[in-house]
Amino acid sequence: MNPKIIINVVVALLFISPLYWTFITSIKEKAEVYGTPPTLFPKSFSLENYTKIFTINDGIYLSYFFNSLKITIITVFFVCAISVLAGYGFSKLAFPGKGMWMTLIMLALMVPFQALMVPLYNIMSELNLLNSQLSLIFIYATFQTPFCVFMMKNSFDMIPKELGEAAVIDGAGRFRTFSKIYFPLVLSGIVTVGVYSAYTTWNDYIIALVFANTNMKTFNVGLVNMALGDYGTDWGILTSGSFVGLIPILIMFIFLQKYFVKGMMSGALK
Repeated sequence: MNPKIIINVVVALLFISPLYWTFITSIKEKAEVYGTPPTLFPKSFSLENYTKIFTINDGIYLSYFFNSLKITIITVFFVCAISVLAGYGFSKLAFPGKGMWMTLIMLALMVPFQALMVPLYNIMSELNLLNSQLSLIFIYATFQTPFCVFMMKNSFDMIPKELGEAAVIDGAGRFRTFSKIYFPLVLSGIVTVGVYSAYTTWNDYIIALVFANTNMKTFNVGLVNMALGDYGTDWGILTSGSFVGLIPILIMFIFLQKYFVKGMMSGALK
């Protein structure tokens, strides 16, 4: 057998193993979950954990889930809109201070969220935005936009400027040139930015933990609070809730994988 195939299979199994372990733990009965030694295959299948995750505390998990869904969709919309327009401007337009502004955007990529957590908390407090979904959307969009602008600029850079010049010669205005010529050619880059933004927002824990209260919790924070108890961790709830929370991201990657890979290549290379 080809050694490359063996290596690929081993690597694939290593990456799949956490997902497999999460799933089999979620369908085990409680006694088996805490039994020793742990079993690689459940002795009996049970959907008790999934029933419990949707019914505990009057179905509060669904509330957390839809909080995350709403915040993610709005964040992706804003990040894509800003990064596409900014990327187009930095790539195809000439304006004063263009190089300086791009340098500032690149420098923003180097600033970790943890270094700005306290100032951001104070700012959100002064704006009366603490414990609101709007504060999470602002923060997610702010920290994701610099990288996404960089990606979209490189995507626009891949398009020959002669295409835009030909459109102008044919009488097309700035907006028509952008919408009819450039926009369709960077769809893969937009998908990449959208996937990155959705994945980052959906999987966040720290920001949601600091800036959202009980009613505004995302599913990650809410799920951890549901699973942690006075006498230990309820691994059945934690794994079943995690697996349900994985489904939207998994579906997104399945349908957008080819665009994501193409966009990463076009956005990373100039």
